Amino acid sequence: MGYKLSAILDGHSADVRGLVAYGSDTLVSVSRDGTGRIWKRKAANGYEEDSVLLGHEGYISSVTWVPATSKHPQGLIATGGMDKTICLWDPANVSQPVCRLQGHTDNVCALAASADGQVLVSGSWDKTARVWVDGKCVYTLKDHQYAVWGVLVLPDGSIVTGSADKQIRIWRNGSLVNTISGHSDCVRALAQTACDTFASASNDGTIRLWDKAECKAELIGHTSLVYALKTMPDSGLVSGGEDRSMRVWKNSELKHTILVPSISVWAVAALDNGDIACGTNDGCVYIFTKDPTRVATSGMLEAFARQNASFAVSAKSIGVTGQSKLLGPERLQRPGDSDEQVIVIKDGSTVSLHQWSQEYNRWDQMGLVTDAAGQTKKQVFEGKEYDYVFDVDIQEGAPPLKLPFNASENPYTAAQRFLERHELSMEHLDTVANFIIKNADGVQLGTQKTDSFADPFTGGNRYVPAQSQGAASSGSYDPFTGGNRYVPAASSTSTSYVPPTEFVINSQGNPTAIIKKLAEFNSLLTQDSSTASLAINDEDMQRIRELESLSSSFNVVSETVYGKLLECVLAWPADKRFPGLDLLRLVVVFSTTPFTYITNDNKDLVACINEASRLPILFASDHPTLAKSDEINAMMGVRALANAFASEAGKEMIWNWRKQILKTIDGSWTLATNKNLVTAISNLYLNLAIAATQKNDDDQGLDILSAASRFLNNTNNADAQLRLLNVFGVLATKFQLCKDSARVLGDETVVILGITGQTDAIKQTAQQVGNFLSA
Repeated sequence: MGYKLSAILDGHSADVRGLVAYGSDTLVSVSRDGTGRIWKRKAANGYEEDSVLLGHEGYISSVTWVPATSKHPQGLIATGGMDKTICLWDPANVSQPVCRLQGHTDNVCALAASADGQVLVSGSWDKTARVWVDGKCVYTLKDHQYAVWGVLVLPDGSIVTGSADKQIRIWRNGSLVNTISGHSDCVRALAQTACDTFASASNDGTIRLWDKAECKAELIGHTSLVYALKTMPDSGLVSGGEDRSMRVWKNSELKHTILVPSISVWAVAALDNGDIACGTNDGCVYIFTKDPTRVATSGMLEAFARQNASFAVSAKSIGVTGQSKLLGPERLQRPGDSDEQVIVIKDGSTVSLHQWSQEYNRWDQMGLVTDAAGQTKKQVFEGKEYDYVFDVDIQEGAPPLKLPFNASENPYTAAQRFLERHELSMEHLDTVANFIIKNADGVQLGTQKTDSFADPFTGGNRYVPAQSQGAASSGSYDPFTGGNRYVPAASSTSTSYVPPTEFVINSQGNPTAIIKKLAEFNSLLTQDSSTASLAINDEDMQRIRELESLSSSFNVVSETVYGKLLECVLAWPADKRFPGLDLLRLVVVFSTTPFTYITNDNKDLVACINEASRLPILFASDHPTLAKSDEINAMMGVRALANAFASEAGKEMIWNWRKQILKTIDGSWTLATNKNLVTAISNLYLNLAIAATQKNDDDQGLDILSAASRFLNNTNNADAQLRLLNVFGVLATKFQLCKDSARVLGDETVVILGITGQTDAIKQTAQQVGNFLSA
């Protein structure tokens, strides 16, 4: 019997990047959603979530199980993340970490422990590996040129590291003893195969078996990047990669190929009973077994087969470089050459993937093949992976500049990052973005968690918080969130509605420019005797300058620094608060400190935002027209509330305040004249709608829908209209109650926007939502 589905663990809201098994009945998964989860088997083919690990700020990238010691008789769970820390957890009590290991200066992407539990090794994007004993770093291994993606502790105490520099290095007592070359691309994972032998997996699509420094075998089977590798109880290997497969190897031969309905298999695990598991980009953990008693129910097997059959897979990712050599449908009339053989069939204009089942004597469809859903292999730039690394010629005779880009990004975000990096004028933003769109091989672009491609400042260092962030006025897309994806004008678009599932997070900003303006205002306060007492001293301003490091990764923001920032936004005059509020907007995205900090007068983050930006007062129905400074502060405050959804802790806080927030912002659009404020309010509605679907709260969803319908019927802001249409779609797709109500509350407006919408994106989304509501 081959491997069959046993269970699907569905609890994470983003990619599962790490997975480890303990015994036959326990799995630990970690995710980009910022959580770790412990899963326990409760039945032959059933697992339940036992507990959740909440301790990292941001994405969790790696996990391993540290075997039991006399000090920790149940062992420990080690997790590493984008916050540059390693958390150690007692599996019997995960309310908080036992301790935190700090020292790395970038994402901790790899972890491994020795068999006796005495040594822990970590690998990081900071190009180093660290060896930890009893919570202390005893060695820092520094010879790699790029990120250390794989680490391993051999039985003799040697440490093996694999890196994005394509090299494998062996270390003993902190010293380099050997450098091994062989892979032609990044080394992504390592696994022990015998006493002093090990295996490595690489972006070059191969797995290599090493005896000391000699390559004994090269395992060929994956058709794209190989991300994960684990040793099985029978000494076999299980691997996973970008070709949506897990593969099982024994005696250097490929024994099984298991396809899943996901693009990336980021992590794999092997349980003691022979079952295997993988974590994927869809947030799920899939478990497979060869034991008939642990196979999933027939209904689950059928649903899983349907998912696989309809899953769209890139032709390049499965090694198809042209359609002229594809097999015709007549090949399906003959049996496969071996069990689990995979073939690609072209039938007219349809290309599909099929796998032979020897048990059932049939070909099973395993996916639909598309021409261009991404490159086969990711590109490496400064040790990190991107879907593309373009060469951009800026000046004749000068070497080209490198422009890294991921297909999940908004093209404008990548363009802005490129211009900032090379200190080029923002006047070139559209030109660079269009270059990306044109050269990104026709992929679907733009699912990043951001609502904007524009920073709240203009070219140079001049900080302008009210800078317009309007969408493109022409073309078949909106560079904000559209239908949760960007579809190039040359591509055909689907008429079916797919609701966005990612929160809209406004994470773009220039902390240095913002703090410069904050310091300027602080200086003005000191010069006026009536406000001098409100200014902060030089020492405190220097503390706030620590926030200049806020970037695309999560940071540890101390309570001292955060407290000083709150002083600026709460105590300063209203016309000087906006830099502090803008900085607060970014801190909310990149740190969880705002969600645990309580002021001396017992105010949490939401209460501070309300007071600093005066939202309840400004949005009161009897309030006169808003002043410019009021609108800017309100915009920053609303953006901060929406940005809180970037983390689980923030989402929980906003959800607890949801009724008060909805009451505060209801009708606010009638007072606002600043289009960025109107857009920010619509972003907040969309995030609340997505949260309601995650909380499965249809009553709250109906309240959000009712307010959003009033908003949609009374605004001409194109950006807001697009987001509010998606509020309708998100809630109606999840809740029948909301779907029935949406037909009454906004059907006429939706139809009108489908015909007369200001942009193609609005028309398309309105038509799709309208068709769904009428179905």
